Amino acid sequence: MTYCKTHMCLHTENKLTQTEDIKIQCGIFQGNSLSPLLFCICLIPLTERLNRSNTRYEEHTTKTKISHLLYMDGLKLIAKSEEELQRQIQTVKTFSDDIHMEIGLEKCAKIMFKRGKLTQSQNLVTDTN
Repeated sequence: MTYCKTHMCLHTENKLTQTEDIKIQCGIFQGNSLSPLLFCICLIPLTERLNRSNTRYEEHTTKTKISHLLYMDGLKLIAKSEEELQRQIQTVKTFSDDIHMEIGLEKCAKIMFKRGKLTQSQNLVTDTN
């Protein structure tokens, strides 16, 4: 049986506590009712990174600032420019590499709107190196 070994770390103000290796024999299947909840919980650190990145889109009527949405097993990145979107994508790629989680960027698409009208739609092309 194959499994993945990992450990958990807890950072406190003055020290780092680390568990012994944890053997993970399989993940949560997509149809499992815990899957969406665990997906969102596991991505809380990514949410924090994206919120700190200052790459948010500001909705003009309510002035609400948003950089991303998590729903079920999906992540939507929202940026006000192509450059900011690329920074968000790099943040996601770095995070997924750090935690050894395959996000599946090859299945992603990018759409762009100007003044509420769709201006461009394409598959996402990323540098995977």
